Amino acid sequence: MSSELAIKIENLSKCYHIYDTPRDRLKQMIIPKLSKLALQPPGQYFSEFWALKDISVEITKGEAVGVVGRNGSGKSTLLQLICGTLSPTQGLVETHGRIAALLELGSGFNPEFTGRENVYLNGAILGIGKERLDEKFADIVKFADIGEHLDQPVKTYSSGMFVRLAFAVQVHLEPEILIVDEALSVGDQFFQAKCYAAIRSMMDNGTTVLFVSHSAATVKALCPRAILLSHGELIMDGLASKVLDRYFVLGSLEANSASAAIPENPEQTEPPIQLTPLEPSTQALPVTTATAFTTNHTAATRFVSSMQPPFERRVSHRVGSGQARFVECRVLAGADEALVVETGATLRVQAALHAFEDCPYEGEVGLVVSTIEGVELFAINSFFLGLTVPAMKASEQRVLEFEFVSPLSTGARYRVDLGYRMPVQGEYVDKAFSAAGFSVVNQGERIVPLLFDVPGTIHIG
Repeated sequence: MSSELAIKIENLSKCYHIYDTPRDRLKQMIIPKLSKLALQPPGQYFSEFWALKDISVEITKGEAVGVVGRNGSGKSTLLQLICGTLSPTQGLVETHGRIAALLELGSGFNPEFTGRENVYLNGAILGIGKERLDEKFADIVKFADIGEHLDQPVKTYSSGMFVRLAFAVQVHLEPEILIVDEALSVGDQFFQAKCYAAIRSMMDNGTTVLFVSHSAATVKALCPRAILLSHGELIMDGLASKVLDRYFVLGSLEANSASAAIPENPEQTEPPIQLTPLEPSTQALPVTTATAFTTNHTAATRFVSSMQPPFERRVSHRVGSGQARFVECRVLAGADEALVVETGATLRVQAALHAFEDCPYEGEVGLVVSTIEGVELFAINSFFLGLTVPAMKASEQRVLEFEFVSPLSTGARYRVDLGYRMPVQGEYVDKAFSAAGFSVVNQGERIVPLLFDVPGTIHIG
């Protein structure tokens, strides 16, 4: 195996034996052996299911590769074969480097042990000594953020707490190969944002990442390369964007084929669909705006939200000089704070900016709305709107308000990143990632299958 390769998969196949009844399983255990003694051809009491068929893939060190495919395509089987929790029927898998894997919820945890004990147990399984674990323990606990539950048996944990602790252990033990199989979908959006930031940091440090997700945005955000599996076969290996396009086409074809195979019931008839022409909308859309204004410290303390986790726990990471820092952020629809908003709603994002030292120059503020995986969608910046944040004295606090019409469609969760630079177009004083989050729902009848819901008109001559 080349020293540049992290994973080499060659002609890999995995077959499962499917028995119709427990009796057939018993027959298979006994009768072929008796037949062999009697010099007779052995019988077969099972059918074969090939979960993987002749897969060959090479992944170099430091690569991030997404694995996509519909349910039952063989994704999880492939990852388990790479991790060594399954043995191949044919072919071989070679890995170079210590593997950390999040395959199943709580895998590698003893449910009777406490979270603290399981940290050391997981480390021992990965070959990490106690001294090394002692050095990393405080960082693991801070990242997991499960509080007093650390010393409770993990059998009492929620699914989200399981993932928090498991992921914290894996990323802080600095694996050379990280394998993630949809486990992050369990956590809340703020923890997911923190996880994606940690994965990006590991990738920057040369960790090889193999990532399974049904989210195209996640794969595109993390993985330049992707492989597509279907019915256990490797369909495509290449640029993530092209593989995902093929994935959607393949999924549509398979879904249409499945629908065509369903026999019609003559006793049930659906009324014909009536298409009603839509009149062009005459309503003007509000203009995207951003404003900044001053408030005193007392007013800002009333700003604290009770609907979300504490601000410092929400923020996945931040950069800047630290002379001033964002200390709170919330999303409002109308007069109320909202974690779930409607498609097309006018949203206001309020953020409290606190000066810990004098900020003697005028500055600029900005907001970026991203997917929780970090795909930046759109931004609002005071510089481009001709606004500035006045200079601030130490202990002074300002509330910033951004207003926009949300063009985002349903079915995804989004995050808000905040930035403050001083002087204008200067260095960051604070940039806080995942300062707030929200989901979008569609209360109307309009179907929006894509990421953005942009109103428009069609004129047919």
